Amino acid sequence: MPAVQKHKARNEDDDPIVVRGHALDRQQASVVRDESFTQLVVAGAGTGKTTTLIGKVKHLVEHDHVEPKRMLMISLTNNSVADLKKAVMAEFGDGFGADIMTIHALGNRILRKKPCIGSQRSKLIGRICDELVQTDRRSAEHMMTYIDGLRQTSFSYLSYNGKSIGNRGLRAVADALFQCGIACEYTRPVYSETGSKPGFLTVDDKKGLSFKIYSDDSKVAEAGRDPEEAWSILRSKKVPLKKVNVNDLASNIIQAWGERIPESLGALISRCKCTGMSIRDLLRANGRNPTSARGDAEAKIKLLDRVWDMYSMECAQNDLADYEDMVIQSTGMVSRGGFPGKRYDVVLIDEYQDVSRILVELVKALRGVMRFRLFCVGDDWQSIYSFSGGDVWQMFEFERIWAGWGTMKVSRIEKTYRSPKQIVEMTNRFISKNPAQIKKAIRGLPASRVPPVQLLPVSGDKDIAEMIANRLERVEPEASVFVIGRTRKDLYVLGYGNGPFAFSGNGLESGSMDIVYREYDETTKEWTAVRTLRYLTAHSSKGLEADYVFLIADRERGGFPNDVEDDISVLFAGRGEGIEYAEERRVFYVAMTRARKRLFLINRIGSEGIALSSDSPFMSEIIADNEAMLERSTPVCPVCDGPMVIRESAKKTFYGCRDYPACRGTRPFKGLRSCLRRPAVQRRMLVEEAHAFRIISL
Repeated sequence: MPAVQKHKARNEDDDPIVVRGHALDRQQASVVRDESFTQLVVAGAGTGKTTTLIGKVKHLVEHDHVEPKRMLMISLTNNSVADLKKAVMAEFGDGFGADIMTIHALGNRILRKKPCIGSQRSKLIGRICDELVQTDRRSAEHMMTYIDGLRQTSFSYLSYNGKSIGNRGLRAVADALFQCGIACEYTRPVYSETGSKPGFLTVDDKKGLSFKIYSDDSKVAEAGRDPEEAWSILRSKKVPLKKVNVNDLASNIIQAWGERIPESLGALISRCKCTGMSIRDLLRANGRNPTSARGDAEAKIKLLDRVWDMYSMECAQNDLADYEDMVIQSTGMVSRGGFPGKRYDVVLIDEYQDVSRILVELVKALRGVMRFRLFCVGDDWQSIYSFSGGDVWQMFEFERIWAGWGTMKVSRIEKTYRSPKQIVEMTNRFISKNPAQIKKAIRGLPASRVPPVQLLPVSGDKDIAEMIANRLERVEPEASVFVIGRTRKDLYVLGYGNGPFAFSGNGLESGSMDIVYREYDETTKEWTAVRTLRYLTAHSSKGLEADYVFLIADRERGGFPNDVEDDISVLFAGRGEGIEYAEERRVFYVAMTRARKRLFLINRIGSEGIALSSDSPFMSEIIADNEAMLERSTPVCPVCDGPMVIRESAKKTFYGCRDYPACRGTRPFKGLRSCLRRPAVQRRMLVEEAHAFRIISL
């Protein structure tokens, strides 16, 4: 009788799950194999959310035998849907039958392809605005209040004439000229190695007016403090000071600003629909404001009321629906027993941290009819879109909202494949101070041999471009580089004209712009392009990553945290999260976690004037919680305690005070000679690390 051979029972849970060419880690695989009827996956930045989502789809098809055509995958924007389709195609090939779409596209299909106003919405709202201000004086006055409110928040650099003018005094003069119906041209300041030229306005019209006004004029400086002084400047230039009437002025600004005003009003209408706020709700909320804050907000609400009413009428008359209408109307149709369209066995939702209340209501209505399994993945630490209707509480209260739908599991994936341990630990400490956030223990890649976070202290805007340029000289040519600011205004600190950075185009598109870093050749007296990097606002950086990230982390220009809130937005105040600047904290976290190799935090030194200080509460917190790492990575002048930069002479490399020649403080650069004996490639890497961090003994 043959000997009985004992075999260990095979457990298929031991088999690796391979997705996109990589085996899933333990947490990812557990999420994929989980059979709960309702699942939420709480994921960290860089932990492979999309890979896990694709892994779930693969498991559903291969293990649970779900037909692809019975699966719906939802993401929130057209761009994220395109990325998801690309990932699905790469894994399964062409012809995979799952539906992948935005929630708005789903609503459109339920409504039997009701015509969508889409990109024409801004044009329609713009036409409505122009009609209102030209025919009704009160609406024109309300529009001027609305425009001035926008200039206190989103468009502080924008003149009435539609030109971006950084100098306050010149902007006040340009505004006064526009109110008199007089055109002007603006020339930006120029910064160069040999000196700077101020910005200026030029007036040259057919009526004989011809002059220039420079930003370094003392009267222009006065106009920057008091805009009424701009009129005195114009009187001195013999300008006829006859203002156009308010109807024409409002109309002219609407035309000069392009789609900015209709887009802003359209966004307000969308936010009202997403949150369920009516005009009556806004007025009631405004009534709870201090008396001094009510007047302007009430004027804006009344303008919004007129525009929204006319917009809704136009849509109804032409059988059009905007994106929010598609969701709201389709929810109503399904709830009333209407045919929901194609049926699904499984629905998977990506970026769940940014869902709106109305999106969840539509999914609930559909689930009541179809009884599908639900799989959601998101990162509440990256919920940053409340201004467009996103509601992080839909994720915070996931278990309550979806209770009663069979088995439920809330899981986590916590190993990031993007950043080294030091960056991950620093950002974890920062974001976890919000008591409402879902707790996660994000683990990073192995610790970098040198601290991957460096503080770059600056004393003013003029230092920022030079500080970035100084570090770029030590970044390998093939590396990707982001410069991230809180708003579009941070782009302007990189300078214009003959400086180290050249811009492509006249302004940011969708919060992003390619910029060229250049070096000055003393022999040819010309700038030479060295590399292209990318400027991004913090919001537009979400979902992206780069080897090196320079984060403009100060509080200037509406920076971190941005507490310049428009008096309408405050009326949408959500539920408190137990900490000040809760969403701004998440925005800062998103920006910091884009870095794969190294993060440079550009910080304006605090009122006490030393490098390891800040006037930003976020940066003060970062410095206090990570003092040892930042002290080692940031050279401080031994004479004045100010910021230092890398300097080179014919014989040596050293750290010199940023305020040279006023201050001649230096610090030594250790080990340079010994590293010069290394092979070229290794030498370049070692020099770069030592230059940046001043802690390596070579």
